[in-house]
Amino acid sequence: MAASGKTSKSEPNHVIFKKISRDKSVTIYLGNRDYIDHVSQVQPVDGVVLVDPDLVKGKKVYVTLTCAFRYGQEDIDVIGLTFRRDLYFSRVQVYPPVGAASTPTKLQESLLKKLGSNTYPFLLTFPDYLPCSVMLQPAPQDSGKSCGVDFEVKAFATDSTDAEEDKIP
Repeated sequence: MAASGKTSKSEPNHVIFKKISRDKSVTIYLGNRDYIDHVSQVQPVDGVVLVDPDLVKGKKVYVTLTCAFRYGQEDIDVIGLTFRRDLYFSRVQVYPPVGAASTPTKLQESLLKKLGSNTYPFLLTFPDYLPCSVMLQPAPQDSGKSCGVDFEVKAFATDSTDAEEDKIP
C-alpha cells in the first residue's frame, strides 16, 4: 500500500495576536487573549516584544498588565471625571533586558526563532486576589463602555517609568 503524505495527527493552527505601535518601534505578540482561571492559579500572560532599536534609540520598553473596574459612562470622562479605578498594575521591563532571563515557554521559543534577535520574551502573572473579568450588560438607552472588570496588556517605549508613551493597548 502506498502511504499518503498526510498524517492523522496534524498540528492544530495556533493563532498569534499581534499589535504594532503607531511609530512601528514596538510590536507585541501574544498567544492568547483569554486567560483561564483554574481556581488555584490563572494562566500567565506570556508573549514577546519585537523592538526596533533604531526607532527606540535608548528608551526603555515595558509591558504592563492592568486590572481595572469601570463604573460609569465614558462620555463623562471628557469633563475630567474618571469612572475607572485601577485595581492592579504590574510592569516588566523587556528592553534593554534586566536580570537573569527566565526559561522561555514553547510559544516564546517559536516566536524568538521566527522574529530574530530584537525579540524579547516577557511573562506576567495574575495574583490570587483579583476578580475575574466581568461586564454588566448596559440598558438599550445607555451608550459607551459597559460597567465591569477588565484586564489590559500594553507595551510601550519611554524615557522614564512614569510616562507611558507609545502604548499598544
